[in-house]
Amino acid sequence: MAVRLRFAIAVVALAATAACTPGPLGGPVNTGSNKGPARARADAEPGALEATRQKFFGVWQLVALESVPPNGGARAPIAATGTLTYDEFGNLTIDARTTDRNAPVAAREVSRLSFKGRAVIDVPNSELKLMALTGNVDPNEVLSPERRRKFEFAEDTLKLSSFDEKGVVTAISTWKRQQ
Repeated sequence: MAVRLRFAIAVVALAATAACTPGPLGGPVNTGSNKGPARARADAEPGALEATRQKFFGVWQLVALESVPPNGGARAPIAATGTLTYDEFGNLTIDARTTDRNAPVAAREVSRLSFKGRAVIDVPNSELKLMALTGNVDPNEVLSPERRRKFEFAEDTLKLSSFDEKGVVTAISTWKRQQ
């Protein structure tokens, strides 16, 4: 019995030793950041992800907003002001203000809405997905981050159209580049 116990301990020790054998001395070469997305390159080819990220990069002022009212119906204009900032790493910040009765209730309950998160770009479909949003109100009540947004650029404007799971546009925001 003692022989079997010693044999079992030896097998366990051997397995533990084998599991801890060293691997290669150097890891794979990572040319990007391991802390998130890589910085957008200014020299990217048109139509490439990098070129699209460069188009988003900067500070944008809200010039128009329309949304489906909280109790349903057709999209209606919403009086609001706001700033959208997109940095070179894909981080998105939105600061906005509104007291319009057509705005979501959560948007009217604070003097200034503030959101931060990531914007994931789908170039072939011209779509933007908001990810990991945090803010001073529940992003689900105001921005519907689970929804995708179509984006369109025209000179110094950015148009974001939010659509539901059926493909119906529920909100449109138009932004003008500031920087």
